[in-house]
Amino acid sequence: MEETILKDIITLCWRMDEHAIKIYYNLSQTADPVELKKFWKQMSEEESQHVTFWKDLLVLAEEKVIPQIFRHPETTLGELKKNYNKVIELSRQSAQSTDLTDNFLLAFRLEFYLLHPALEQLWHFYRLILDEKHNPELEYENHIRGFIDAMQKFGADSVGLEALGETIERMWSNAKNMAKETNLDDLTRILNRRGLFNVMTSLASLAKRNAFYSGLLMVDIDHFKRVNDTMGHQAGDTVLKDVSAIIKSNLRTSDIVGRFGGEEFLVFLPDIKKENIYFLAEKIRRAIQEETSKAVPVTASIGGTGTTIKGVVEKEIHELIKQADSFLYEAKRKGPNQVIC
Repeated sequence: MEETILKDIITLCWRMDEHAIKIYYNLSQTADPVELKKFWKQMSEEESQHVTFWKDLLVLAEEKVIPQIFRHPETTLGELKKNYNKVIELSRQSAQSTDLTDNFLLAFRLEFYLLHPALEQLWHFYRLILDEKHNPELEYENHIRGFIDAMQKFGADSVGLEALGETIERMWSNAKNMAKETNLDDLTRILNRRGLFNVMTSLASLAKRNAFYSGLLMVDIDHFKRVNDTMGHQAGDTVLKDVSAIIKSNLRTSDIVGRFGGEEFLVFLPDIKKENIYFLAEKIRRAIQEETSKAVPVTASIGGTGTTIKGVVEKEIHELIKQADSFLYEAKRKGPNQVIC
C-alpha cells in the first residue's frame, strides 16, 4: 500500500510539471517583447528537465529502491491531488491570457502549487542516493531565481508582483529547510537515524542491483561519558560535531555517514573493495585521534564488515550492523582506539 502511494505521489509531481511545460509554452506564444517570449520558453524547457527527474524517481520507486520517506503519505497524496486539479485549471487559463501582469500572476500560482514540500523532500532524497550530473535542488533554485528576476525586470512597476516574488523565494527556502530537518541530526548535521536508514536502504538496493560489494563501519567514541562528566556537556557536543565532520571528510561522495545513537556513528559504503574496508576504517580512526588532539582529545574504536547483498535488503543491512557491532565490541575490548574488521 505505501509503495503504491509513493509511486502515486511521484506520478502526480510528474504530471504537474508536464502541465507546467504546456503553461509556460502557452505564455510564450502571446508574449511581447521577444526577450519575454524567450524567458517563458526557457521556463518551459526547464520544466522538461524536472520531468526527467520524476521519471528517474519513478523507476527507482517501481524497483523498490526508494522507501516511503513521508511521515503521512496519504495526507501528502491528498494535498497533491488538490494542487494537481488547480494546475489543470491554470493550464486552461494560460491558453487565453495575454496581459503581462495576469501572466505573471498565473505563473506565480503555478509555482505556488508546484512548491509543495513533497517536491523538495523527493529531490533532496534524489541527491542523497544518486551521484548524477544534474542536481535537481540546485536547478530548481535557479529556476525560481530566474522567475523572480523576470518579475522584477518585466513587472518592476508592480509592487504586488515584487511581493509575490519574495513570497515564492521564501517558500522555496522553507521547503528546503523542512526536507533537511526531516533527515538530519540537530547537533551534528549529518543524517539522523531515520534519514540514515532511508538512504542506506536505497543505496543498498542499488548495490544489490549492480552486484557491488558493500561495507559498513560502526564508529564509537571511546570514554565519551568521561568527557561529559569531567568537561561538561558542551564539550561533549563539540566532540560529537568534530568527530562527525572528521568522518564525513574522509569518505567519498558516494558513501554516507549518520548518527546511529549517542556517541555512535554508522558509515555505509555502497561500492568498495573488500580489502579497502579496513584501510578506510584505520584512516578514520587515525584522523579522529590526530585532528581532535588540539581541542578535546578523543579516540574511537571501529568495527567493520562487508558483503555482496543478494537477499532481502533490510534484513541484510541489519545483519551487517549486527556483525559490525560485534567487531566494535571486540575492538573496545582489545583497545580501545582499535579497528577490527
